Amino acid sequence: MRPHWSLCLAATWLAACSLDAGEPCEVTGDGFSRQDPCEHTCVEWEVTCPDGSTTTPDVCSAGTCSTDADCPADFGCITVGFVSECLPDSVCEA
Repeated sequence: MRPHWSLCLAATWLAACSLDAGEPCEVTGDGFSRQDPCEHTCVEWEVTCPDGSTTTPDVCSAGTCSTDADCPADFGCITVGFVSECLPDSVCEA
């Protein structure tokens, strides 16, 4: 098997094994070596909830958003740095 084919197969396998939105996650590496196990983004840094409290969710987002309406049921649009991500409502529940 040629090397480039094995890389394609490995990339396909990794994409098929990504974690679903709302699942706990952990990122390895940083910068160009960052390995994110989620379909969208593993939010592993502190976020500010609508009530002003902060938390570090360590969960997979359901993608970027502008409002709660952009997110699936039981997810809310929460600002994460310079973007907003759909995160489970339970992230900001007291």
